[in-house]
Amino acid sequence: MAAADLAEGERARADRGVAPVRRRRLLVRSGLRRVLGCLLDVAPNDVPLVTVDGRPVLPGSGLGLSCSASEGVALVAVATGATVGVDVQRHRDEEAADAAAEGWLGPAERARLAVLPPGPDRLRAVTRCWTQKEAVLKARGTGVRRPPADVVTPVADTGRAGPWWLAPVAVPGGYVASLACDAPLDAGDLDVAPLTPGGSR
Repeated sequence: MAAADLAEGERARADRGVAPVRRRRLLVRSGLRRVLGCLLDVAPNDVPLVTVDGRPVLPGSGLGLSCSASEGVALVAVATGATVGVDVQRHRDEEAADAAAEGWLGPAERARLAVLPPGPDRLRAVTRCWTQKEAVLKARGTGVRRPPADVVTPVADTGRAGPWWLAPVAVPGGYVASLACDAPLDAGDLDVAPLTPGGSR
């Protein structure tokens, strides 16, 4: 059902990779097309969606678009008159504990993390930093082609990373998600609606 929402080229791109990757690509792109179809009052496969440098674009619409997925959770972000990036990650303590050795945290972030009490809150803050970095890189349109260490996050749920405003996105337990936007925002500005694969909501 989701594949029927996609353009031929999108289906071809989604078909690359192993079955779980293919399924995720199909469902996320279908979800984006269904949301936009509702906004534009057209069928999902009639939405004039294109991909530019790996990111979804709706030419001439004034809408900022971004998508992200991690295991069983996916996000579709749509903003009017603003540029956005969104990222969701499954949080695992052991992965967060290894972050310092991976080189994607900057010195200021490491210093801010070091003053947090050791334990679950610090580890979750590390995952939050990663989602904020990814969200900013997606909003910039560069993705991870730029080093994540170049994005310095506030090591807090909200704040700024350069010109980008950051806010958390409500997601199921065990996941962390962030949105970056080039306009001021806070969590209260985000209208989060659950979507059902194959349905409009």
